[in-house]
Amino acid sequence: MVDDQPEIINSITGIIKGRREVYPAKTTARAFSLLHSTKFDLVPLDSLMPGMNGMEFFEYIKAQDWYDGVPVIFVSSESDFKTVAHALSLGANNYIKKPLKKCAAGKDKVDHRQRKF
Repeated sequence: MVDDQPEIINSITGIIKGRREVYPAKTTARAFSLLHSTKFDLVPLDSLMPGMNGMEFFEYIKAQDWYDGVPVIFVSSESDFKTVAHALSLGANNYIKKPLKKCAAGKDKVDHRQRKF
């Protein structure tokens, strides 16, 4: 989970808790380190991050030799068409708008392996 807002990290951790282990990263530098050293099933990523933003970070990791195509879902307060379309055109598997609502997030189960363009 790559997000600079602790409440979002806590919210996603609460939704996923018991099903997957969550590795929080409040900076893209920390996320890069985790992705380089740990195997992940999914990366929830905020597009609005200090320093390197989420879009830049996603492009950067995709260019790395070790990147194995782990699915990325953007979780962001940005929801304009251009931003969402850009994230999806980069290869994001989904785009979820903040704020998260636990009941809605629980209902909207997305099988990221099924997404095709």
